[in-house]
Amino acid sequence: MAKYKLPNLDIDIIKHPDDSTILDGLNQIPLFKRFLNNTIVPIKESYNEVESYGDGWNITAQSSPQIYQCLKEACGILGVKKVPKLTSEWFYAPTSFSAGNENFRIVISSGAIDLFEKEELIFFLGHELGHYICGHKPYQMLLEALYMPFIDNPSVKMWSTIVKVPLLDWYRKSDFTADRVGLLCCQNIDVALRVMIKRAGLPKKCYNEINIKAFLKQAFDFENHHVGNLDKIAKALSLRSCEYPWMVQRAAYLYEWYRSGEYQKIINKYKTI
Repeated sequence: MAKYKLPNLDIDIIKHPDDSTILDGLNQIPLFKRFLNNTIVPIKESYNEVESYGDGWNITAQSSPQIYQCLKEACGILGVKKVPKLTSEWFYAPTSFSAGNENFRIVISSGAIDLFEKEELIFFLGHELGHYICGHKPYQMLLEALYMPFIDNPSVKMWSTIVKVPLLDWYRKSDFTADRVGLLCCQNIDVALRVMIKRAGLPKKCYNEINIKAFLKQAFDFENHHVGNLDKIAKALSLRSCEYPWMVQRAAYLYEWYRSGEYQKIINKYKTI
């Protein structure tokens, strides 16, 4: 089934409220974003370029045309005119990250390419493009830079610890928005949920019996019975890592947004174009 192209998306109506509140606050700090774009962003861009070229597989129309076509399709749907660079690195968990602003690059694991079907990969790439078009990257790169070796310097360690905690909380919530963009990109809620099920840990031998209803039941059970302890647990874990948001919670939040009708309103807007 052909997908609708969604040029000029109104990002403000897509953002998750928690993401929007924090991001709007960061954007209102005078000259802060400009400072990041002139300092942290180019440093992280350069670091990512060197690492990707030195220890990854550069995916282009010539080197891996089928994978590159998925990226081009995702960009075409979301109206991203400049197709970002794409690298695959050897790691079998299905993961991804991205860095850069003007020089944007997505890095996906070899496991993601092996374990995801084409439409699932489009959701996955759409998620990373979501971080880019929503303006998340400068602040994400600031947080990631705080984990680089120089942060062990005692003169900056105390300052970085103060900044990390609130930024880590936002980092997780930014995924709620990026998941919505991923869904708008693949335009199939079952595809999006299959990605989350696989990332949550479904063994490959069980891929032919994926049960989306069972996963959604787990997601809503989690929200109803465990969410009271979530903030305490998340804050404790966030001091150790910013990489792994709660996959089951992400599924619940994405499905709630889909079920609310907001997703369909956006799609309906483009049906007449």
